[in-house]
Amino acid sequence: MITSEPANQPNIILILTDQHRLSAVGAYGDTPCQTPNIDFLASSAIHFENAYTTSPICTPARASVQTGLYPHTHGLTGNSFDLSSAMHSLEDRPNLLSRQLQKAGYNLGYIGKWHLGTDATHTKFGTQNVQCLPSDIGYHGQDISGYGNMGLDYEPYRAYLLENNWQHAVKPWAHDTPRLRNAGELQGPRESTVAHYITSATIDLIDKFSQQKKPFFIQHNFWGPHEPHYACSDFIDLYRNIKIPAWDNYHFPSREASSLLQMKVHPLHDQVGWEAWENVLRYYYASASQIDAEVGRIIHFLQNKQLIENTIIIFAADHGETLGSHGGLVDKGWHHFEETHRIPLMMSKPSIKPQVRDQFVSLVDLYPTLLDLAGVEGSKIPVQPQGKSLLPLLDDNDSSWRDSIVIEFHGGHNHGITQRTMRFENIKYGYSGGHPEELYDLNTDPYEMKNIIDEPAYHETVKMMRGKLLDWMNQTADPALQFYERQMNYWHGTPDQTI
Repeated sequence: MITSEPANQPNIILILTDQHRLSAVGAYGDTPCQTPNIDFLASSAIHFENAYTTSPICTPARASVQTGLYPHTHGLTGNSFDLSSAMHSLEDRPNLLSRQLQKAGYNLGYIGKWHLGTDATHTKFGTQNVQCLPSDIGYHGQDISGYGNMGLDYEPYRAYLLENNWQHAVKPWAHDTPRLRNAGELQGPRESTVAHYITSATIDLIDKFSQQKKPFFIQHNFWGPHEPHYACSDFIDLYRNIKIPAWDNYHFPSREASSLLQMKVHPLHDQVGWEAWENVLRYYYASASQIDAEVGRIIHFLQNKQLIENTIIIFAADHGETLGSHGGLVDKGWHHFEETHRIPLMMSKPSIKPQVRDQFVSLVDLYPTLLDLAGVEGSKIPVQPQGKSLLPLLDDNDSSWRDSIVIEFHGGHNHGITQRTMRFENIKYGYSGGHPEELYDLNTDPYEMKNIIDEPAYHETVKMMRGKLLDWMNQTADPALQFYERQMNYWHGTPDQTI
């Protein structure tokens, strides 16, 4: 990390979306989804092609941003108050991103989705709850407890609707196909949406902070395009009459594959065709375009206030979304697929040449990157991050970097599982505790249609991937290490052999 404080610390804005798959960002390839403002950001930024979440579920991924640690280290392994989570709130600690940026002299803002704690005094299990909202760890802005019901129950937002004589209302479903996901067309204008409301709050915070003689960091958090996929008519019009092609892995035999997938195969999938999913996608893409318009508002405000030259903008998502891919999967979790693991990530930096990077990077890297940008000395961080600063990649494409990436999943919706996914070059290896392993070659099978774990030609590759995952587990003190080693030795060796 940088060891000397920069003479002019930059302002930093981190924009984080929720459940945002790559097909809903134009900069990541051919797609019907229109995101011109995010694409503009990508065209003027370092654009990471192989960025991954730390966990394909909200709370663990978002806690990695605040701590620089993997979920099995920071403890928020599932969504708050799920049985799969070891902890339910992000406790205030000196190593938190906010506390470190405070020490570096930053004004701190937090707007939108939180999902890292609540204001409840007790958990649903009757035990004492560690209350944690953004203001409890040093942020100014909005305190929206827990998941926040997409912001719809936030009292200031409800008052905002009332003041403008608007209401949050969804038109009746207008398609002949079943409504496979909670999606719909909003009756009001874009100004009545939560996305617009929170963007206005962020713009107000930028304006306020810019008048003070301190740099600022603001984390702006959209709830979308996570379900419910609600959007205003002008964004739905973009997709109302277009043809959206089926996913390349739409016909994946999900019912015959891993038993874990049955957790997420839509119950109506076997009874509907692609048209039903296509209709849902119209709203998902419209929601993404609506978010894009709000991103544009932030960019334009920075330009108009002449702040853009000293402001770094980072755009990322906490994880992706399935939406019918891989044979009718919905939501996230319970598998090793790219749809939910790989995320958009881009960083604009004044005076830097726009470039594309293909190294493996992770949400866990944002914490050390942000502290690096702020001039925080790495040796002064109380708990050393498990991620790496991305700044060397901004200046040197040949910089020594990790050769693999790991994603972990501990379960959701009060069901637990131990899953680790590792990608090395174009090989994807998946471990699920007590279940058969999976292996995919993304060179020959980019849509992960065929599990080749038992193919003789990949025997040595499998052994290599097991060894690399074992090394990662040792290096990060993964508590699943002992079980993984025992299971691999039982299946593939003897108790006195290593895997």
